[in-house]
Order: sequence, then C-alpha cells, then structure tokens
Amino acid sequence: MTKKVFFLVFVVFNTSLCSQQELRTIFGDVYYEPDRYKTQYDATDSTPYLNVDFTPAKINDINETKMVRFNAFDESVEVMVNAKKVVILQDSQAYTIKLLDGSKKVYETKKYGDEEDKVKTSFFELIARNTKYALFLKEKKKYVKAKKAQGYEASKPAMFKKRKDTYYITDFKEQSELVIKIPSKVKTFVSFFPSHAKQVKMFIKKYKLKIDEGEDLIKIFDFYFDSI
Repeated sequence: MTKKVFFLVFVVFNTSLCSQQELRTIFGDVYYEPDRYKTQYDATDSTPYLNVDFTPAKINDINETKMVRFNAFDESVEVMVNAKKVVILQDSQAYTIKLLDGSKKVYETKKYGDEEDKVKTSFFELIARNTKYALFLKEKKKYVKAKKAQGYEASKPAMFKKRKDTYYITDFKEQSELVIKIPSKVKTFVSFFPSHAKQVKMFIKKYKLKIDEGEDLIKIFDFYFDSI
C-alpha cells in the first residue's frame, strides 16, 4: 500500500514538474504571483485585466489546455502554472489563443507600431479573416493615479480605466508583418483606398456604417475588395 501511495505521489509530482518545464521551454522563465497587481498598483476597485479569472484556452498546437488571462494595461498574456505562479507569453514567437469558455473568441499576438512609432507585440482579438485581409480588435486599459481632494473637487482613488476600442487590419498594401491601426475619422479612413476613396465614402454614407464597429468594418472592407 505504501509503495502504491509513493508511486502515485511520484507520478503527480513528475507530471507537474514536466508541465512547468514545458512552460519554461515554450513561454519563458519569468514567474510571479497572480495577485501581484494588487500590491504593484494601488487600484483596489479595478484591475488591468480583461478577465480577472483565468480562462481555459488552446494555445497554438499544444495539446494540454492552458488557463490564460489578458493584461490590457501592459498588453501581455499570462498563463497559469499553478495557484501561486503565472508566466507571461514571450514575444519571441507568434501565438494563437482559442478560448474554450464557450465564447469562441480567438486572440493572436501581432506586431504593431505604437503612438511613438515603436514596434511592439501585443494580443489582438480576431474579428474576421479571409484571403484578402484579417481584422482585429484591440482592447486596452490605462492606469489613472489617485488624486487628492482640491477645493470643491473630491479625492479620487487610483484605478484602471478602459480605453476606447480600436481596430487593426493586416497590411494589405505593403505586406508588412505589422498590423495597421484603423483611423477613427472617415476622412482619414478612406485614404486607405486612394483610387476608391470616393466609392468607399459613398458606400459608408449610403448604408450609414460606422468605422468604429467591427461588423460595419467587415462590410466596408468586403465591399472594397469585391470592387477592385
């Protein structure tokens, strides 16, 4: 009986060790506690994550289901190693993350140019993909520091606030590996299509489409690619 118990403990320990070693090999070797953000930022009523709870997911072609969550502040994806450890997906390779929570959401890591024209790697939700283009949604959060009371203005605690959603599309002109941010103004947006700007603008106006909504953007890009 003692030998059986010992063998069972050995198998469980060895499986856990192999799982952690797999994570180190594939995702890197930077670990920290899941609740670190609570002490790192004084924002008790909010979090930097899209989902505070880890969600089951399929990552690339790895057979084992992983538990993940998305940090919308520092734009990273965390993978749970155990109840006290998480590891961050590294930028060294591309990842496709399919959530297994029934939402059917798919995320991909992509390179893009930030506000300072620096190339960064982050996660994007895949909205649509066909042979001509892929459309992505980018969700981000910003950290707002606490404010002390001044005059008639009450004090405000530090917190994470959701930024306006933005959409990105694969570079269908230059075939760059970077995804391109879609402008928020129609005048700038139609410049994407220099030889078809007028037709695209008329199409948007005719069907009262909005360039900050995913379904409308799909209609616009499908119209454009069907027209050229």
